[in-house]
Amino acid sequence: MQTIDQRLAGFWRITLRCQECPALAPWRKFPPRARGNPGHGIMILGEAPGRVSLEHGRPFSNPRNLTVRNALARALAPAVIEPEEILYFSDAVKCWPSSQSGANRSPTAAETGRCTISHLARELEIIRPTVIFAFGVRAASALLGHPVKIAELHGRALEHANGYRVIPLMHPSSINIAGMLRVGMRTLADYEAQLTELFRRELTQAGIGARELRQG
Repeated sequence: MQTIDQRLAGFWRITLRCQECPALAPWRKFPPRARGNPGHGIMILGEAPGRVSLEHGRPFSNPRNLTVRNALARALAPAVIEPEEILYFSDAVKCWPSSQSGANRSPTAAETGRCTISHLARELEIIRPTVIFAFGVRAASALLGHPVKIAELHGRALEHANGYRVIPLMHPSSINIAGMLRVGMRTLADYEAQLTELFRRELTQAGIGARELRQG
């Protein structure tokens, strides 16, 4: 029987060759090594790769998205490790959706639906996560199977029929003042503090504490 790592390797060999969405050409994707560790069952799901993150070779690397990594670092403290050592990162859409000017754009509903069916669903079957933090409308909608109002669901843990919990979250790159106020946040610092508590809770529930991280 194949291990999770072996099954994921086969999955990525197929996914990296995918060219189903012509508007996403030249189909730039994160390499598998950027994805991290699926072994603890905690998954961070974005909408799609962004230009800066692809240049750095790891998800959530542009200045605003670093709030996610900063929150993870605070939740993992005092251990000083990379989040990829214990968490698994992925995206609802595997390729960078760029505009004609070369800027980031949100993936379309059609692109999200196609990639969910072709790739994300299979990825989830292999990983079998226990909890997924879904950043942005497209990521949350892909998992829940219907359009969502992200401000109404932000931070709520929802039970999925496939046995994992989905926690929809506003994406830091698209947060605005009105959206933050609706969920009790005034600044990105408030957002980061809330994420820290959510991450810390899930790490504790998964049995991952400072002692285990130091021993690992």
